[in-house]
Amino acid sequence: MIALALGCASQPSSFATHFAEGERAVSAGRHGEAAGAFDAASHAEAPRRERDHAAFLAALELARSGDVAGSTARFEALARTHGEHAVEARWQLVAMDVATRAPNVTGELDDFIKTFPNDGLAYPAMQTRLRMARDAGGEAEVLAVLRGFEPVLKKTQSAPRIAYEIAESLAKLGKLDEASVAYGSVVERWPYPGEYFDYALYRKSEVDETLGHLEDAVADLDRMLVVLESSVWPGTYIRPRFPDAGWRIAELYRDKLGDKKRAITAFEHYVDMFPNDIRRAEALWQAAKLLSTNGDENAACADLATLVSKDPDSRYVPCVTAKCTGVVRPKNSHAPDRCHAYILR
Repeated sequence: MIALALGCASQPSSFATHFAEGERAVSAGRHGEAAGAFDAASHAEAPRRERDHAAFLAALELARSGDVAGSTARFEALARTHGEHAVEARWQLVAMDVATRAPNVTGELDDFIKTFPNDGLAYPAMQTRLRMARDAGGEAEVLAVLRGFEPVLKKTQSAPRIAYEIAESLAKLGKLDEASVAYGSVVERWPYPGEYFDYALYRKSEVDETLGHLEDAVADLDRMLVVLESSVWPGTYIRPRFPDAGWRIAELYRDKLGDKKRAITAFEHYVDMFPNDIRRAEALWQAAKLLSTNGDENAACADLATLVSKDPDSRYVPCVTAKCTGVVRPKNSHAPDRCHAYILR
C-alpha cells in the first residue's frame, strides 16, 4: 500500500505533462505540435502565472508554424490581461506588423513606447522607431520623432535614452554647439551612476574637440573619471568608457595640446587607474617614449622596468631590455625573443 501511494504521488500533473510535450516538440522543430501541447497546458490545473506562460509559448509556436491568425488571436488575448506576459504579447503583435510593414506601424510603435516607457521592451521599440524614421526622412526626421517623445516621457525610465539620442542626433546633423549642451544636460540630469553618464561625457569630449575646445574636451573626461570607484569584491565598478577616457586624456595632451609633461602623467596614471587593463603595458611604453624625447632616460627606464615587472610576457619586453641595460628579461618569460621594428616606430 505504501509503495502504491508513493507511486501515485510521483505522477506528474497534467500541466507538467503537456508542458514537457511542448518542450520536446520545440526541440524537434515541430512547432504546430508544440503549440497544441502548450495550449493544453495553459488550460490545465496550475497557477495562473504558469498557465499564462504556457499560453504565451503556444502563441509563439503558432507564429513559428505559420499560423499567423491563430498566434495573433492568442497574443491579443494575453495583451488584454494584466499578467506578466501582457506587455511582451503586445510587443509581439507590434513586431509582427513591423515585419509585414503594416500601414500604421509607426503609430503602433509610438503608442507602445508611450504606454510602456518603463518596460525593457521600450528599448527595442525605440530602436525600431528611430530606424524607420531615419529610413523615411534621415536624421532630421529622427530628431523630430525624439523631440515628440521628450515632453511626454520626461518622467519615465525612457527619458535618459531619449535625451542621449537627441544629443547624438544633433551631433550627426552637425549642430555641434547644441550637441555639446545636450550631452552635458544628460550628465546633469542623470549623474553617475546614470546609465548614460560615461557615454555622454565621452561623446561630449569628442564634440568639444571638434569644436576646438581642447581643454574642455579634457575636462569632460576628467569629470567622468573623478567618480571612479575601487572594489574589494569580485567584479568592478569600472564603466565601459572609463578606460577609453583615461587613454584619450593622455592622447589629447600628447597629440592635440602638445603638453608632454601632462601626457606622461596621464599615461602613468592610466596604469594606476586600470591596473588590469589590456593597454597597461602600452601606457608605460608611451610614457617612456615621451620621457626619452625629453632626455630623461633614467625616468623612461624606470617606467619600462615597471612594465617588465607587471607584464613579463609583453611584446615590449625585448625592446625594453635592449634599451635599458639595467632591466633583465624575467625567467620563464614568454615574450618574443626580439624587438619588432613596428614597436619602435
